[in-house]
Amino acid sequence: MARVVIECAHCGQPLSVPQKRGIVECPKCELDITLAFKPSVVNTPSWLNKKFGFLLIVLAVWLQNNVMWFRINLSANRDVLEGLTSMLCFAGVMVVAFVDLVRNRGRLIGEQAYFSASGELPHNTTDLNERRMVGAAPVFGIKFYIALVIPLLMIPIALMIPDMLDWCIHSAFRDCVEVSEGTYMFMLFLPFGTALLLMGMGYQQSTTHQNDVYFGARISAILTFAFFFLMSFMMLTVSPY
Repeated sequence: MARVVIECAHCGQPLSVPQKRGIVECPKCELDITLAFKPSVVNTPSWLNKKFGFLLIVLAVWLQNNVMWFRINLSANRDVLEGLTSMLCFAGVMVVAFVDLVRNRGRLIGEQAYFSASGELPHNTTDLNERRMVGAAPVFGIKFYIALVIPLLMIPIALMIPDMLDWCIHSAFRDCVEVSEGTYMFMLFLPFGTALLLMGMGYQQSTTHQNDVYFGARISAILTFAFFFLMSFMMLTVSPY
């Protein structure tokens, strides 16, 4: 926990106190001191946003579609190009998924200030910076981590369900029904569907700064959608023959 040195107003005793709100007692004069530290604003580069992540994904798709052109005209190594394509695609997905968390990273370790709308500005302050900082978003709670982890845990479950339902491998079941591609697609959609369900549960409070469920589910939705898209693309395009 970050700490700061203050001076007791009654006896001048230096005190090392945490940068949090609350009340501490001066050990010298036993004066109760009320801590009123302002929450800090997390500054993130403006270019680090979802548009940048989607740009990386589009660049990866373009590079993948033009691998042959690079090999013919630049004598480039195919493995290097495919590796670069995978890295760009992965980086784009990570940026899109976690950019909101990066912009709110102060909530993982402590209180973080946020700028409110103009209609919420107090009228008794003259400094523009003082008027803009009017509240603090609390630390992410357990609901955030639950909403983040549950859809991701559905990924291995979705991969195991087809094998668990394959009763043809047991001698007691002689008449079996072949599982269609649509059934497999539905199984792969389960993690993304779970994330969408959690997002819907928290959508009503999405305008507040305390909606941990919406923040966590939104990150999981990006990751699980990438899983659903990639696995579905492989099933529909890659042939075993």
